[in-house]
Amino acid sequence: MADFHDITEPNDFFPETETPWWLISLVILACIIFTGLLIQFIRQRKQHKLKATMLDRAREQLAKLREEAPNLPPHGVALHLSLILRRYLAAAFHDPALFETNEEFSLRDSALEQVHPDSREPVTLYLHELSQIKYIPESQADIPNLIDQADQLIASIEINVGDPDDKQRQQNKHRHRSNL
Repeated sequence: MADFHDITEPNDFFPETETPWWLISLVILACIIFTGLLIQFIRQRKQHKLKATMLDRAREQLAKLREEAPNLPPHGVALHLSLILRRYLAAAFHDPALFETNEEFSLRDSALEQVHPDSREPVTLYLHELSQIKYIPESQADIPNLIDQADQLIASIEINVGDPDDKQRQQNKHRHRSNL
């Protein structure tokens, strides 16, 4: 008569693991953390490149406007300056200033909240000045000075933006050098 055997347990087909479960969990956790840090690093780099690109684009547009300004009326130059600055703020800081009137922008409590406080008030005053020139076409404006102001504002925004840790490191490095 034939010998009947029970079904073999599935665990009999797998070799005994010599690595403890907690070590495997630790390796998986380390891989997840490494992947998360890598993704964060890549995102920060892209965001920094975007801001740099927007800064370059704004400066190029200002240079082009500087060449075209003698052929444009003051309110046309003010309109272009306002658009350049608002596009920069919208792209670099996700501020909806591009889609608002000057009154809406001025009354919004969260206006330019991502911009450093030292730059916030000059930008607001400059946009107000441009608004006055845009909507009062007969006004006399110093166009080259307005373009220079826009360039200086963008530069001051960029100076005040950045990683606070980088600023602290630069201050410490400067202090260290002055102590030597």
